[in-house]
Amino acid sequence: MNLTCTHYLHCDPEGFTTYSTDGNLEFVRCSNCGLIWRSPESADISREYEEHYFSSKNYLRNRNHKIEKSGWFIDMALQHFPTAGSLLEIGCSVGNTLEAARLRKLSHLGTDVSTYAVEYCRSCGLNAEVKSLESLVEERHPFDIVYMQHVLEHFRDPFLTVRQCYQLLNPGGVLIIIVPNSGYARAEKQRGRHRFYSMKGVGPEHYVYFNYQSLEKVLEKEGFEVVQKNYPFRVKNNPSPSFFLNRIFRKSLRLFGADQEIVVLARKKSA
Repeated sequence: MNLTCTHYLHCDPEGFTTYSTDGNLEFVRCSNCGLIWRSPESADISREYEEHYFSSKNYLRNRNHKIEKSGWFIDMALQHFPTAGSLLEIGCSVGNTLEAARLRKLSHLGTDVSTYAVEYCRSCGLNAEVKSLESLVEERHPFDIVYMQHVLEHFRDPFLTVRQCYQLLNPGGVLIIIVPNSGYARAEKQRGRHRFYSMKGVGPEHYVYFNYQSLEKVLEKEGFEVVQKNYPFRVKNNPSPSFFLNRIFRKSLRLFGADQEIVVLARKKSA
């Protein structure tokens, strides 16, 4: 089976087994690297990302909390790059992270494939554009922080996407990635019946699933050093009680295989 880890990590092309099925939607797991891929036979199943998509998922619900949460991740990145002054968000959606960046006086740019999402960000006074990663790389405008929250799994080639992030970062820049956790116990048990892998869930939107180990392999292959996994116990300049309670809760979830997402911060290593 010719999936991208066979090219980048030299995984065995015969080392894939069916992981889940729901109708025509199939995911397979690589026995070498642990990545879970949409099978080539179901790769063309897709979903549009316009107004109905965002309204159906209540992206505007609890907006203030989501802005606060994005701010926590930015503060985590600032611990590793205190002088950072700019942030790029790939897949900016309705601009929660861009708002958090603005509150921290960071220059910001958000990109999204959705015209609706970009127009919404602009209506809030945020800097957002419908722009591809390829065009950003060609413009050679570097950033100190690149942020992707539940976005990397939407790309068919996550290795290429991470490499482009490397090209978009200044030396020592920090990449923030939040993705669904393939090690989430309920999803592992239910497989094709779970929303991760089902037609009615997010299966038609996602091409690849990661755990901490497999994501670290992708990042290291493309020139990054992982500096933080999951939430830290302390974030400088963020003493809020809500952050303290949230980080304890998230770490406890991981102990029981109940954390639905993974959080990784990686620093760009010198070329």
